[in-house]
Amino acid sequence: MKHAFPNVCPGACPGAFPGVFPGAFARISVLLAVLLLTGCEAVFTQQPMGDAVVKLDAATWEGTWLGSEIVMVTTILDADQGLLEAAWVERAQEGARFESVRGTVRQTGDWLFLNMENQQFEEDEVAKPSEGGADVNVAAEPDMPAAVTPPAEYLWGRVTNDGQQVLFWWPDVEQIRQAVRDGRLPGTVREDKDVLLETLDEARMELINTPGSNLLRWSEPIVLTRLAE
Repeated sequence: MKHAFPNVCPGACPGAFPGVFPGAFARISVLLAVLLLTGCEAVFTQQPMGDAVVKLDAATWEGTWLGSEIVMVTTILDADQGLLEAAWVERAQEGARFESVRGTVRQTGDWLFLNMENQQFEEDEVAKPSEGGADVNVAAEPDMPAAVTPPAEYLWGRVTNDGQQVLFWWPDVEQIRQAVRDGRLPGTVREDKDVLLETLDEARMELINTPGSNLLRWSEPIVLTRLAE
């Protein structure tokens, strides 16, 4: 399964380089990080990370941001619900095109998390245009049952934002996979090596957010610097 997934596992995806993953087409996270639809393994949660929604302040969260490989614009869609949209222009073979993605900011104590529902990226993959450039609308077979929407799953990471610079840390997939296998974290390692974490109690949240546990990629943050409001 392909995922909206950013610079989280430089060693796991051959040919990756800072800020960019090879993949079908680029996406950027509202968590202010470069996302790509790739075949790399991912860490999902059943619910968004963070106990409470963060009420977003435009002076902190809206603006134009420069990363190592991209310039993006962030817009608050619903401040009370912590909902952001990030947008950028991507150069493609058929010409420049506009891309965007949405996510929510939540917190537990002093820890901030950015969450993206994986369903939005899977829908984008289904809606890709045909080779001729026109969207393909395939009529459902009359005897086919309606598709069942799978339960929501979320991509996530830790974030800090002082209004001028954003730091974003993705989960270390291999470390979290091992923590699930040895029982330190509740969850499932799937056949495709993705990890789905179950509900995390206070002790497990503390474990994930402790640098000594190495469950996040603390030494490889994605860094975004504000260019303009």
